[in-house]
Amino acid sequence: MRRNTTIGATAIALALPALVLSGCAQATSGTGAAPTGTTSASTTGTSASPTAPASTPRPTSTITPVPGVDDDAGRLPESCEGLITAGKWDTAFADAPLNDPAVVGDPVQTPKDDLTPVLQPDGKQLYCVWRDPRADTTFLSIRVAVVDSTKAYEHLKTALSGYDCSLDGYGYRCQKVSQNSQYPVTDGDTYYTRGDVGIHVQQSNVTTSGLLDDVIAHVF
Repeated sequence: MRRNTTIGATAIALALPALVLSGCAQATSGTGAAPTGTTSASTTGTSASPTAPASTPRPTSTITPVPGVDDDAGRLPESCEGLITAGKWDTAFADAPLNDPAVVGDPVQTPKDDLTPVLQPDGKQLYCVWRDPRADTTFLSIRVAVVDSTKAYEHLKTALSGYDCSLDGYGYRCQKVSQNSQYPVTDGDTYYTRGDVGIHVQQSNVTTSGLLDDVIAHVF
């Protein structure tokens, strides 16, 4: 059996700001169990009505806008370095390699998740995985992808059974924290959709209070 390295405590919280390390790889859609990385492109959306004018390049958001604070104009960073705040998460997972080919494949294969059914046809996304290939469970992965904003919100409301979900004035976030089925550690699974951008964070045995908000701050 491979050794199970420990990078953080077992408690997980993803509802606050900031995250950063290094390196990213281009990802291709696939059915792997491990994380990946891809290049990205700027995307925009508006939190207006679900029906967009024919001239609008992307569907509009189904999230009810909040005047003065709602902003659905997202941008996928060019690399994993641009996804989180440099140095903020060094004690959480800095020792774990980013997108190690032994973990994500070469080329990187992006596993299917609950964002997959609502991805935009252009397939733009960024996928980053911090994991020591020798570890049995300890890892953290982040996927940011361009989604169909007319479908993402309703899809996640239906698909994410057992998650704690809420509208936060900017978008829709869902989180599920559970005990790992094989090891005495905590797993976290978090989704967020806003405009035409979807975010998925998975982690096991890694403590990252405020990670999701940090990623959001670098995307919007």
